[in-house]
Amino acid sequence: MSVEKTSTRCVWLVDDDDEDLLLMRAAFNSVDPGIEIRTMADGDELLPQLQRTQPFPDLILIDLNMIYVDGFEALRQVRALSQFSHLPVVVLTTSSNVADRQKSTALGADDFHTKPDSFTDLAQLARDLTRQWLPEPLA
Repeated sequence: MSVEKTSTRCVWLVDDDDEDLLLMRAAFNSVDPGIEIRTMADGDELLPQLQRTQPFPDLILIDLNMIYVDGFEALRQVRALSQFSHLPVVVLTTSSNVADRQKSTALGADDFHTKPDSFTDLAQLARDLTRQWLPEPLA
């Protein structure tokens, strides 16, 4: 399957905390207002959205602690399907637990970050993630 790439860079945020979603959106907008942000309020939304969306997101940021389907299970579901195995999935959570990091990595997370305490640090994280995972837009 070929994946069509557009000039728009796209990040999906999966988190059940509306304030965290708002802050993450603002952090990415501070890096590049042209980055498309799509939000989902729980892990149970991720797989169905992936199955009916083209092109795929450039990056998925997922929280671990959600009510219906937690980040571990959502990550397991995404990694279980070969058509999504190439998608970068980064865990962004309040947890700094080493066991959570290890489990995330074992389930196929590409990276793991604890949510920063300040917007300045969150904006820096958004810059770093953009630099690492989002391709430069096409002209």
